[in-house]
Amino acid sequence: MVKSLPDRILPWQLARSGRTLQGQVPLAQMPQLGQEILNRQSVAEVELAFDCDEGGCCFAQGRIRADLQLVCQRCLQPVEIELDTQTKLGLMVAESEIHRWPDEYEPWIVEPEETASLWSLVEEELLLALPIVARHPLGECPQGEVPQWVVDQDKKEEQGTSQQGSSPFAVLKNFKIKDKRDP
Repeated sequence: MVKSLPDRILPWQLARSGRTLQGQVPLAQMPQLGQEILNRQSVAEVELAFDCDEGGCCFAQGRIRADLQLVCQRCLQPVEIELDTQTKLGLMVAESEIHRWPDEYEPWIVEPEETASLWSLVEEELLLALPIVARHPLGECPQGEVPQWVVDQDKKEEQGTSQQGSSPFAVLKNFKIKDKRDP
């Protein structure tokens, strides 16, 4: 049986002891994400390994996975989106410590003896992983739900990104000014 992870954790203590958290976080407890999803009763699967390197820098890294149901912006029907995101977080007391960390680590600013909300962290990571526009793949919306003009526009956009069209500046060659020195 998969366990539900607590909201409040002590990240520095977990890192110093080299612990790994593995379990589920309820999506119903995520107010910002709840505004975007239809399946609020689902869960996010979380695996976060906490540790400290030989230089004393503590970090958390792992994976967050969730199957979300969003509203397709083409047909306004539910669309299933699978999110699977990797995260690397550097534990810091202040922003001034950011320069000590490689670029692949995101700062997680927490005082050493303070608790932090694991649920908020998971929610933020899922929000960052959401697609800009939720929609079914082209042609997979329920039949009759998509207006024809939307289908036509999507096809134009798809063709525009897959083809090399003529340069938008090609028309300028028609306006070429003759040099006065030419007879």
